[in-house]
Amino acid sequence: MEQVTKNVYAETKIRGCNPAIVFTKEGAVFIDTAQWISSLLEHREFAKKKGPIKYLINTEFHIDHIFGNHWFAGECPVIGHERLGDDFWTVAGDVPCYQYSLDVIQRQDAACLHLMPAEKDYIVNKPTITFSERMELDVGDTRFNLYHTPGHSDSQIAVHIPGENVLFVGDTLFAECQMWLHSANIPQLLETLDFLEGLNAEWIVPGHGPVVKNDYIAVQRAFIYEWIAAVAEKVIKGWSVEECIAGISFAERYPVDIGQGEMMEYIQRTNVVKCYNYLTKNRQKG
Repeated sequence: MEQVTKNVYAETKIRGCNPAIVFTKEGAVFIDTAQWISSLLEHREFAKKKGPIKYLINTEFHIDHIFGNHWFAGECPVIGHERLGDDFWTVAGDVPCYQYSLDVIQRQDAACLHLMPAEKDYIVNKPTITFSERMELDVGDTRFNLYHTPGHSDSQIAVHIPGENVLFVGDTLFAECQMWLHSANIPQLLETLDFLEGLNAEWIVPGHGPVVKNDYIAVQRAFIYEWIAAVAEKVIKGWSVEECIAGISFAERYPVDIGQGEMMEYIQRTNVVKCYNYLTKNRQKG
């Protein structure tokens, strides 16, 4: 794992989200979990060498953030937004989460396939501590400020650690890789970016991609507006959503994050659809 500050570590070079560990005087706090069993077990071993695991925080319900919750069952409380349980461990795209995860492990972490529990033995391990808008958590002398930051998903949260000057934003931010708008509420996402920017954290751990500075939020915001503008130009010309899908792509701008290159077409298509629906929602209602 990459050391971000004295007490904060993040993993940014594996498939799935960027899991992180914050070390406190009382023990470790995990923020999201690895989607590869090999990495997950390495992270747990690394943390437990320094003390107990006190909490696991999930920033959202998408499978790459919650896959590893099974391995924390009975060890520590799980924290998340109050809406997180609504969609927890249901489907990843159109595939049941277990089957999706099994396929990932078979293809990309095969050496640990024998450690994947049978579906009947898999412990979903939903959050038992939830909040609505804001939560303060003190672990030892470390303060964790948790905020509801909807936009990428309804149950999205961010975790700010003022003492470390670090902000974990989950998939609100995709750094130097393709941005997924498939589940986004675009107005909420833009409002959330403004809010997070105002926290003025020195270091930001995104959901995907390398650790960045606060000024990367402006880069993400600009890219969202580029997507909107590209689709808006075609909507003005009377293009249908199918024509927009065929004619608009930002595939050359960034690669897809590690281990998901096959999703490029899906990302381009769903981003176009999301922007098209956002721009034409009033017309559609009429």
